[in-house]
Amino acid sequence: MTCHIVAIGPLPPPQNGPSIATKGMIVCLSEANSIAVCNIGPPSGKLSLLKQPIRFSRALSACLQLFVDRTHGDRICYLACDGGSGLIYTSLVVLFARLLAYPVYLHHHSFNYIDRPKLLMRSILTLGGRQLRHIFPCDIMRDDFADTYGRRIQSSLISNAALVALQEERDEPKERTHLVMGMLGNLSREKALDTFLDLARQARNESLPIKAILAGPAGASERATIDRAVAELGDMLDYRGPLYDDAKAAFYRELDVFVFPTTDSNDAQPLVIFEAKAAGNAVISCDRGCIRKQLDESDLLIPSGGDFVPTALAWLSAMSPEPAVERRRKAIQQAYKTRHAKARAAVKALLDFDEA
Repeated sequence: MTCHIVAIGPLPPPQNGPSIATKGMIVCLSEANSIAVCNIGPPSGKLSLLKQPIRFSRALSACLQLFVDRTHGDRICYLACDGGSGLIYTSLVVLFARLLAYPVYLHHHSFNYIDRPKLLMRSILTLGGRQLRHIFPCDIMRDDFADTYGRRIQSSLISNAALVALQEERDEPKERTHLVMGMLGNLSREKALDTFLDLARQARNESLPIKAILAGPAGASERATIDRAVAELGDMLDYRGPLYDDAKAAFYRELDVFVFPTTDSNDAQPLVIFEAKAAGNAVISCDRGCIRKQLDESDLLIPSGGDFVPTALAWLSAMSPEPAVERRRKAIQQAYKTRHAKARAAVKALLDFDEA
């Protein structure tokens, strides 16, 4: 089925999970459909006083695009759902789309309004009516959403693996006797920056042959924490700063294990985990959101509220050195290749849904 899609959601900049996911989904949808794109995300930079007026203006522009494109026969509205205060703009777009008789596909990327029910989400469900179809990255999120709001919903499952392509295999590995673990993200307390640094400290204290690489933007207080850790750990810890495109791909190729001890309530199915697996990295993460559905027998899932550092450290200390790590890398990439293909097929099937 070929459609005209008005695609609405946050787009980079700034670079974050929801904006990157929205951009990736738009690329997938545009392969077989005509598409008009509207950015309703927050502005980048230090525009705090203008943030909400700019977002409101962008939401109105998106509504105008819906009005302009209303004459297309097979038209739909694809809308990436905001996880926070931006739900008010999501509700505005849903209302306008329904007034113009658009089927609305609402793509969920946050557990924020699932863990804590929001009146605005209840309003969106009412405004959307029977023409509102939901897209979830996993069945855990779908089922928790339905339980939270007590609604029978129409939905599709599309893993975020559809949005992350398989990486090229890394160059022929040099012989080394240590493991490389890394973490990448918008570094903050919620992303458990301190937990990663504690893991690096404990690995050094136990004389484990491990090198740690940290990457991503950090605020002033987080950067001070990182600088103190670098001074303390010396060559064992390498902070790379924000990484994008080829530099980010090279970062993943350098790792053996990706560590992501997030406690962020917004996290659903983090793209960084799939980026790591696409490069052949084993993953250590905690059980929240859809993360347990992302991991498999090559990874370590630590229960929410569990002792992350000692559990991760015991697992790392038991990992085999080269060449076993390279065999594991190839197996992880092959498994991810299958997952990516399945997720892309789900995107292609999305618009063939028969609402009857």
